[in-house]
Amino acid sequence: MEAREDRLVWLRRARWRLRGAWAAPAFVLFTLAGTVILRRLPFTGETAPGTMAAFLIAAFLNLLIVAVLAPLAGLWLRRRDPTLPAFAARDRAAVAALAGACALLLAGGLLHRGTVRDERDRLEAQAVAAARWFAREAPSAWRAGAGAMTTWKPGRDFYRTCIPATEAVKAVCVF
Repeated sequence: MEAREDRLVWLRRARWRLRGAWAAPAFVLFTLAGTVILRRLPFTGETAPGTMAAFLIAAFLNLLIVAVLAPLAGLWLRRRDPTLPAFAARDRAAVAALAGACALLLAGGLLHRGTVRDERDRLEAQAVAAARWFAREAPSAWRAGAGAMTTWKPGRDFYRTCIPATEAVKAVCVF
């Protein structure tokens, strides 16, 4: 009789685990989704972060949600439904909070997309203007390196475009 009760307890716990153990897979999924969103649609700044930086930001944000927000929201869920086990409440809260954070990243990225696009257009316009100047004014030794030209924005409305040094000439930059 005792073995049957142990099995029933185990089955009950397994049922709750299957219904509430989604935090770990959701953490991985929403970290990857957040990485893609931050890389493609940054919600702040003028350029997107690199892939590794986007991954670290998404992972840290999701870790903060799982470690801090989910237990607090799990307590709130348990107050609403005292029959809900603590681990299931925490997991449900974590999944909901992770989904909400991912949705906020997406919304912020979509709202900020115009600013990023405008900055990219200004950077391209600077590169085109610098390429024209190099084609018109620079010695032919510099013109040969125009394919490796880089443009950078060190300050507000201030751009720098450089042609790297070769064996024949030093690097040249226009501002």
